[in-house]
Amino acid sequence: VHINLEKDIARFLGTEKAIIYSQNFSTISSVIAAFSKRGDIIVADDGCNFAIQKGTQISRSNIKWFKHNDMADLERVLESIKKETSASKKRPLTRRFIVTEGLFQNFGDIAPLDKIMELKEKYKYRVILDECNSFGILGKNGRGLTEVFNISPKRVDMIIGSMATALSGTGGFCAGSKEVVEHQRLSGQAFVFSASMPAMLAVCASEAIKILETPEKGNKLLKDMTDNAAAFRNVVVSAPQAIEVSSDVGMLSAAGITTRDEEKYLLQEIVDEVAVKDGLLITRAKYVENQEMFLPRPSIRISMSATHARKDVEKAAQAIKASFVKAISKRK
Repeated sequence: VHINLEKDIARFLGTEKAIIYSQNFSTISSVIAAFSKRGDIIVADDGCNFAIQKGTQISRSNIKWFKHNDMADLERVLESIKKETSASKKRPLTRRFIVTEGLFQNFGDIAPLDKIMELKEKYKYRVILDECNSFGILGKNGRGLTEVFNISPKRVDMIIGSMATALSGTGGFCAGSKEVVEHQRLSGQAFVFSASMPAMLAVCASEAIKILETPEKGNKLLKDMTDNAAAFRNVVVSAPQAIEVSSDVGMLSAAGITTRDEEKYLLQEIVDEVAVKDGLLITRAKYVENQEMFLPRPSIRISMSATHARKDVEKAAQAIKASFVKAISKRK
């Protein structure tokens, strides 16, 4: 069933092969370290999640960061590396990678993959794309960012995804060419030194992919989920004096709060209030603050699915909005 799942993922994405990992968090860090070694170069978005940060550290490569989703800054970094390396007459042969997320966990926006691919080809880099939050979510058929930008997935060297989100399973995967996948079977530490995921969850993920591949079922689920997210956002944006909404997804921050600690306490107060008063389970984003390279702003994350009823989504949004307004007004 595990091999069947790998085939299902590769078929769904349109890549040559795929490999599955039993833990989602360790997938991207293991993939990075399997290909990029000491002396190699990684250029990464400074908005990347904690797992990517750890992967770059484990690889012991030379790491360069560009400003979040700033393509001008990415090209500046790539150009500076080109000048540095071309100035050396006896420069060693290095592998070079651009690492980014599809849908950013800490910001709620998406990477401009079309521009990234242009720069990849111009400067001769490989791209590692973390689609853990966009696989099964974005695109007409849920195939992620490559489908959004109409880019062949075979042009992206490594696509990493999660089976713990849209597929209702566990673990992660890496999809790409045959050479990319087979290399990880001996060099991917999280693959080699880990047990397989439970067979039941592998079957569950395969069935979820088959549902996404069925037009009448998959398209309806994707539309319902998108409509729910839009309905939620339409409610909370009506209180701009209290809530700042990131992009088109439910990443909420408190407006008008100046210190990080104050914002953390305020958001936790909101989480606690809606849990007790309204029976809503939401979470404040928490970070390993002494290890994050670029500490994100405190925020509340809203998780919803295609199966939530519209009236429940709007009711929850109204309750959260009211709690935000109340908490902000008490501090004025």
